[in-house]
Amino acid sequence: MSDDVEALRQSLTAAQAELASMREAHEAAMTRLQAENDQVLIASALRAEAMRLGAHNPDDVVRLMDRGDVVRGEDGQVTGASAALERVRRERGYLFAAQAVPGTASGSTIGAVAPRPGEAAPFDARKATDADYAARKWQLLAGK
Repeated sequence: MSDDVEALRQSLTAAQAELASMREAHEAAMTRLQAENDQVLIASALRAEAMRLGAHNPDDVVRLMDRGDVVRGEDGQVTGASAALERVRRERGYLFAAQAVPGTASGSTIGAVAPRPGEAAPFDARKATDADYAARKWQLLAGK
């Protein structure tokens, strides 16, 4: 009986050691995956900001820039992207358009200004053609 208890203790000790090693491997893998995820998120935020600033090729801008000051905070937000890209724009202005113009292609997006609807001109029955007058009359009678 005492041999069985000792064998169980040794088995438990071995299982606990294996569990601790698996836990360390899991934590290392999670840390590595979190760092990779942060880099992908930072690159996406930088690419979007480069497009907004009028970069000719946002991917090249992201590859050529120093990302040292751009970090992902505990809340998941990327900070320092706009300041870093402004610095790149000052240092390597040839990577950016002279000025971002609404309605022109920038990166992979087109930023056109939406047209504003005007006010409908009031209907003047004295100046309307016979066809327009008849159409308006039937709209009025139909209740539209």
